[in-house]
Amino acid sequence: MKHLLIALSILMLSACASTKSDFRFDGSTPESTQAGVHKVLKTLKSQDVMRFIGALIAIQFSDVQSAEDVLGDPTMMNEMNYFIIGKKIDGLNYYEVLDFASSSSSKVEVSVAK
Repeated sequence: MKHLLIALSILMLSACASTKSDFRFDGSTPESTQAGVHKVLKTLKSQDVMRFIGALIAIQFSDVQSAEDVLGDPTMMNEMNYFIIGKKIDGLNYYEVLDFASSSSSKVEVSVAK
């Protein structure tokens, strides 16, 4: 019984670890993008959740040239725009999303109070 528990624990940990690199986002619809984001968020530690959300926000705002771009689209201010994000992260995995966001001219800084 003890060996079974150890084997199941290893299997579960390896599944969580592989999700980040194996899972590819489907950006074909806002719904599929949102489902993929939620799937990845469930596998992350709290500090990684904030980093990932910051990356998604940077990606969402990466094409913004001025405040008028944001003011002209109310969905940019009030929520994650999975339509915009999906077009940009389609086919990428977790690590590629982070790399893509770091290359964006839009930067998001996340600090977590301890």
